[in-house]
Amino acid sequence: MKTKGYLKIFLALMILMFAFNFNAFADTVVTVYVDNEKVDFDVNPIIENGRTLIPLRGVFEKLGANVDWNKNISEVVIKDKSSEIQMLLGKNKVMVNGEIHDIDVPTRMINSRTFTPLRFITEKLGHTIRWDDSTNSVYITKNNNVPVSQNRILTVGSKENLIALLEYNSKLYNYIWSVDDRVVTDMDNGVSMEKNEAEMPVESPNFAGDSSDTNNQVEGVQEGDIIKNDGKYIYINTFSGLKIIDSNPANPKVVSTLAIPENTSISEIFITDKKLVIIGQNNMFHIMNDTVNSKMMIWPPRQYDDRTNVLIYNVENIEKPKLEKEYLFDGNYLSGRTIGDKLYLVSTKNINYYNYDVYSKDADIPAAYYTDVLTNKKYEFSYDEIKYFPNYIDSRYMYTAGIDLSTDEQPDVDVYLGGSDTIYVSKDSMYAAIADYSYDYAAKQTEAFAPVYTSGTVVYKFKLNDGDIAVEAQGRVPGTIINQFSMDEHEGYFRIATTTGEMWQNTSENNVYVLNSQMQIAGRLEGLAKGERIYSTRFAGDRIYMVTFRQVDPLYVIDASNPVKPVVMGELKIPGYSTYLHMVDENHILGFGYDTTENEWGGTVNGGLKLALFDVTNPAQPKETYKDIIGKAGTYSEVLNNHKALMFSLQKGLMAFPVNVMGDNYKTEFNGAYIYNVKNDSMSFSSKISHMAGADYSYGDEVKRIIYINDYLYTFSDNEMHVHSIKDNKKISELSIKQ
Repeated sequence: MKTKGYLKIFLALMILMFAFNFNAFADTVVTVYVDNEKVDFDVNPIIENGRTLIPLRGVFEKLGANVDWNKNISEVVIKDKSSEIQMLLGKNKVMVNGEIHDIDVPTRMINSRTFTPLRFITEKLGHTIRWDDSTNSVYITKNNNVPVSQNRILTVGSKENLIALLEYNSKLYNYIWSVDDRVVTDMDNGVSMEKNEAEMPVESPNFAGDSSDTNNQVEGVQEGDIIKNDGKYIYINTFSGLKIIDSNPANPKVVSTLAIPENTSISEIFITDKKLVIIGQNNMFHIMNDTVNSKMMIWPPRQYDDRTNVLIYNVENIEKPKLEKEYLFDGNYLSGRTIGDKLYLVSTKNINYYNYDVYSKDADIPAAYYTDVLTNKKYEFSYDEIKYFPNYIDSRYMYTAGIDLSTDEQPDVDVYLGGSDTIYVSKDSMYAAIADYSYDYAAKQTEAFAPVYTSGTVVYKFKLNDGDIAVEAQGRVPGTIINQFSMDEHEGYFRIATTTGEMWQNTSENNVYVLNSQMQIAGRLEGLAKGERIYSTRFAGDRIYMVTFRQVDPLYVIDASNPVKPVVMGELKIPGYSTYLHMVDENHILGFGYDTTENEWGGTVNGGLKLALFDVTNPAQPKETYKDIIGKAGTYSEVLNNHKALMFSLQKGLMAFPVNVMGDNYKTEFNGAYIYNVKNDSMSFSSKISHMAGADYSYGDEVKRIIYINDYLYTFSDNEMHVHSIKDNKKISELSIKQ
């Protein structure tokens, strides 16, 4: 009986306690005023841990912000003209203008309603907030704010911040790509005014002697390739390592072979004064523990580290090159350049978000590092040293490295959270482009609480200074690019060609943007070739040449002499399209692409490989003055997507490129090199060279590169080097390079 009595007393006390708490909570009514105007709520605000939480909508909309709830990733998005705030449900890490911040009371869900912290958001939007304790009232005063500068470089700061950044970006990336119509076209209309003078490209100077150079995009900026020459010696990547060949046409011979480190495959070669640079991809496999199931496995999962291997040799003694420096940079090699005796390169390392328990503070996310191999010293980067750009959507480390080839100094290396897929380099600057997706509050949602994002391209500008690389600015333009030839720099101005929308939805448009030194849009030309997309672009001083395609090939000639207002001067529509444009001189352009025909359903199909010479002497009326169709459907040349495969010299009156020619039924008729005679305003077929016997395919005998040294043409496959006389195409000698 006593037990039952105590139980009754306990239940009575609990009822009183809950009643008291409920009444106390009900009595704590918070009133919110914006510029002295009371805000009405359908659900009352609450106080938690001394912080006022309010329903998602209402106050912030009165402050001029757009508010959205992304139910797919449980994220609040609040955006006005100056700021953007992203808050994941239940998380203490918040993104404000792309920067991670801490909050003590996270966004939470109560009875299917989203509540967010009032003071934090109000102050981050730049407004003034005051709490009146006597009346339980909040008074907000609206302020006029200016947009936060995008030219900020931030540091990660802590492991927790790194995990939060990865989580925000991973969730958003997966959301965007889960449904295609969540990405739309962004067409910003803000313009600033500046002036620029442009320059014409000049053919890159040769190495010592009369010899061809890599087909570089920018004069004085050397690009790497699988073969180089200095006018006497040829440096080439082979199955058995890097070979250095004496180019004596009558008696060529291998003078040395450099053994490449185990698990390294050569990506590119550079040659400067007495220095040979080899850049390779080094993959190291190792066994990792089964951290997911925490149990032994018969076959534990394998993991491998992607590393960029940089080897620098002194080749003063050509028969015994000396390895002077060797570095391992984390990640995959993206691109590199040499300017004089300075090497600049970029590598990127994917951080597989799903390999780590990102919800744990003990998550084992790999550190950023690089290794000096010869001294066996590993340089790790702390979280305070890892930088990031605001508003990126990526989960990669990007390494930028500047190496002085003439000194023993350590390289200048920086690490950024975020990556790039395309690099453009001028003599003074490097530009790294990345696809970007930004929340668009103005776009119509196809599903409730499923925000739409705009596609664009963010470009990071770096200053190159005597081997050092320093970030300068960040800019964004609508649309996406196709390759490095979509970008260009002249006299401090940056120019970029993009496509917005979707060609298959007939919403695509093509554009040119001119950005000033602070990477702000100064001029624009938008809306070209609606329903088509860009296939190739070439910047040449005051002119820009653009090829778009859907059913015909419009070549646009654009006048960019006034960078604030580029305009179309003329266009030419012909069948086919060009994927690479090569400048012959200021009035002639050479296009490589495909011939096309219309099928029975009204669509277009590719035919043979097409060479076209365009005369733009009168930019208002460009015309095609020469055309050559090589083979039939299926014919391919590496030049179509890699400009380095083209050997072109007006000085020599010579052009050559590798090609695989298809006949009927996609049967190979020829594999080798086509050689043309070229002048400023004309060209003609000269001859062809093959390493194969007849039309029968032979693995390793596909011609990959062609160079000339003095009066001889050198063709290279994986197996052999052949030497021909330029004068009569007679074979002079051949050399096996397979072993």
